[in-house]
This record gives sequence, C-alpha cells and structure tokens, in this order.
Amino acid sequence: MSRTAVISDIHANYHALCAVMEDAFNVERCTEVVCLGDIVGYNAFPGACLDYIRQLECPVVKGNHDEEVANPSGAKMNPIARLAMEWTYDQLSDEQRRWLSRLQYQRIVRPYGATQNSFTIVHSTLDQPKAWSYIVNANDAAGSFTRQFSQLCFNGHSHVPKVYMWNGRAAAEDYDVLHNLVMEGYAEIQPVAGYKYCINVGSVGQPRDNDPRASYGVYDSDANLVIIKRVNYDIASAQAAIIEAKLPEYLAERLGKGC
Repeated sequence: MSRTAVISDIHANYHALCAVMEDAFNVERCTEVVCLGDIVGYNAFPGACLDYIRQLECPVVKGNHDEEVANPSGAKMNPIARLAMEWTYDQLSDEQRRWLSRLQYQRIVRPYGATQNSFTIVHSTLDQPKAWSYIVNANDAAGSFTRQFSQLCFNGHSHVPKVYMWNGRAAAEDYDVLHNLVMEGYAEIQPVAGYKYCINVGSVGQPRDNDPRASYGVYDSDANLVIIKRVNYDIASAQAAIIEAKLPEYLAERLGKGC
C-alpha cells in the first residue's frame, strides 16, 4: 500500500510542519512524502524546516521563495515579504541555499510499488512553471492542463485548497471539495477515468482561506483516492517565534486569521 503525504507552502512554520507530519504518519499512515515548494519565507524557522524536508529524502520542487532566497534577483515582492526574505537569507547557510537552487520546477512521481498512477508535482503552473503564475479559477487551470500528461497534478502557491477537473474540452472547479473543507475540515476526491485533475492541497504554514489550521493532502495510489484535510497546530507559539525573531508583526497576526 502506498499513501503519499502531499505538502506545500510550509514557509518556515516548523510548528505547523511537525503537526502535519505527525498526522500524516500516525493518523493517515502515509509511507511517502512529496513537497510542492516554498519551504522557506515569512515565518521564523527556515533552517529547521529545510533540514526536516531534506532528511525525508523525498521528491521536492522549487517554489518562488525558495528560488529567491537561493538566488536573490530583486523580484517583485510586497515590502513585508521582501523583509522576511532578506531575514531568511541570513538564516541559511551557503550550502542550504545551493540545495534550494538545484531543485527542479516540476517532477513526475511514481509511488513506491505502483506500476501505474504516476502523478505530477509543481509549485505554480505546468505551462509556465518559472513565471510563478497563480491558478485561482478554472480559466487559469485550463492553460496548465494543456501541459499535464498524468491524470493527477498537485500544485501549491496560492495557499488555498482547490480542485479543478478537465474533461478534454474545458476546465471546471469542484465546489463540493470547498464545501466539505469548510464544513468538516476534510474532503475526498475520487478521480474519474477520462478526466484530469489539478489539485491544490493548500498551505501547511500560512493558510489564506480564512481557516488558520494547516492544510495538506494524502494520495492513496491503490484506492486512487485523494484527501485534503486540516490539522490544528500551536499557532500561538509560531506567532511568538515571529515576534521574537523581529519579523513584521503582521506575519504573526495573519497566522491567527488564516488570511
């Protein structure tokens, strides 16, 4: 049996990462992990989160914050994100930044022991993975579907869990997933033959859908089932660490609001 934890947008939130991984391993019985990028940025533990992901030796793709801290370019960021990025740069070693710089933008992953059910991982979009575009609606998803050659693609970047489907002609959003996450903090997606799916599992470390709980996904390749779920974590301690690090207070405030 292969159950893969799909995590994204950790953003240096070690408290959230530990809570998610405890749930993945001990509750969902995941045997594998994939990471969709943005390990660093915004929060107070970039080195600890990076070390945690590296010791897993799991498939990882590069996020825009990973790229910027590895090779500062002066790319457009809001002032708060830029301050956090400059602080983050100083917290990482040259070796850690080199590791981030070598990450690929997209990957095909085959679950252990599976002869089929390979899936794609990317941080932003498949059609322009280096442009860091957001998929926020079905029209955005349509462009990415044109470059998707597996039934499932997992992405992040927007920090908002979403599921889009492609029937070969048009893209549509699965609103039942959003409803179930709001009502239950848990949603299941059973992919239908002949359709492709673009699934955003939400953010571990900085959710932006007005739910402060960490979000992640689970892919059961044997059952061909995807789960998105929310996990409680010690938000107060994560906020205190941001203040202690003298990062902008707004970054602490938004964790409590999930926005």
